[in-house]
Amino acid sequence: MLALLSASAGYTDRGILKLDNATFDRLVDGSRNIMVRFDKEYSYGDDHDAWKDFAKTVGDSSADVLIADVGVSEYGDKDNSDLSDRYSIKSDDFPSYRFWAKGAASSADPVKYEGAKKKDDFLRFIQEKAGAWIGLAGQVKELDALAKEFVGASDKKAVLAKAEAAAKGVDGKDADSAKYYVKVMTKGADDAGFVGKEMARLTKMMDDGSVKPAKKEQFGRRLNMLSSFS
Repeated sequence: MLALLSASAGYTDRGILKLDNATFDRLVDGSRNIMVRFDKEYSYGDDHDAWKDFAKTVGDSSADVLIADVGVSEYGDKDNSDLSDRYSIKSDDFPSYRFWAKGAASSADPVKYEGAKKKDDFLRFIQEKAGAWIGLAGQVKELDALAKEFVGASDKKAVLAKAEAAAKGVDGKDADSAKYYVKVMTKGADDAGFVGKEMARLTKMMDDGSVKPAKKEQFGRRLNMLSSFS
């Protein structure tokens, strides 16, 4: 398997394995978390750049996730079109993304990614689906773990108390993030729909062309933190 990974990696952008119909089922075999992009054979543009940046970030982390590409040719021998056909992906759908969690072989139905084709959106998705810690802008590992605990807790006030204690030990650039985690838990303890409403509000503001870049950056960090509560 190491030889297969090395051979595949030799033909990739950093952090991206190239798969074809000879290697696909050997890697999408349930032994790992893997996210695959199905796209035309030679992709380019903003979507491609976002995918490359995402893959590099995942590759540089300790996350137990592989990122891979299946390049589909629309001409000649139509290389790998059998793979896109297997998952009912048409050329008009390119690029299209699928995720297989560890334990799910290629014969299993993958999770279809339907979010924005942006680096942070890919990262939020992979953290949620793979349960992997990558560390998005704004996220604080200890508070992030408490955010996940908060979601399923019957006693949310108890988790909030732990978050308040943890936040006191956070300083420097992460201090504002720690305060925001506590704020979200404080609001969320009394309003089960708070996180969803806050995500919708910030997403709308991110799409507002009149909002200054610095503010959009702040909203992006907050969306990263909120994703841990989903």
